[in-house]
Amino acid sequence: MTKLTGPFLVAAAMCFWTAWLLMPGVGITDAATILKVVSRHPRQVLVSSAVQLLAAALFSSAVPGLARLFSGAKNARMAAATTLLAIGACGVAADAIYHQLAYEMVRPGIDQAAMLPVMQRMQSTDLRLLMPMILAFLIGCVAFALGAAAAHVVPKANPWLYVLALGVGTTYGLVGGSTGVSGRIVGLACLGCLSASVAWIGIALWRQERNSGEQDTRRWAKV
Repeated sequence: MTKLTGPFLVAAAMCFWTAWLLMPGVGITDAATILKVVSRHPRQVLVSSAVQLLAAALFSSAVPGLARLFSGAKNARMAAATTLLAIGACGVAADAIYHQLAYEMVRPGIDQAAMLPVMQRMQSTDLRLLMPMILAFLIGCVAFALGAAAAHVVPKANPWLYVLALGVGTTYGLVGGSTGVSGRIVGLACLGCLSASVAWIGIALWRQERNSGEQDTRRWAKV
């Protein structure tokens, strides 16, 4: 499974960002606005949910290989990051079900006014159950980047992608209204930084495994 760890991470990162690219709204929490936006692009939301579920499955598939690659006391940081990613993958999948539920709420024949209180609870009281897993995913990705850089898997520039994302988000929060840039674009940019970091690590692990395989082949050829 370690040979597929890199490809799993690359594919997971690509699917994760693509899922949010397909979503007509990013970072929206108002229940009425969510239903309005989803009702305009229902099929798009459904496809986005399916791609996000695939991303969660790919993240989960990378976990066993990461656990084997970074075992032992010297890799404690990466082991912790891997655990957080495993928990976070559950959060990514659960969030995809939120989107499927929104899709079902706007189907023809459904009274959206009656669905509004349900969506309001999903975005407030019930969201508290999901947030720990989402936070685990975000913290896990950051810890993963820091651990990979410390282990010399990727350059130290990799974790700075999260600093860039934080800077973009903070700047938009301060002056976003006067720039004319939509919150969706900013959200996609921040998620793009996260996905780029994960994919970068995945490519590095992929190359390491391939180089290791080539060295083994040469060694057996000499024998």
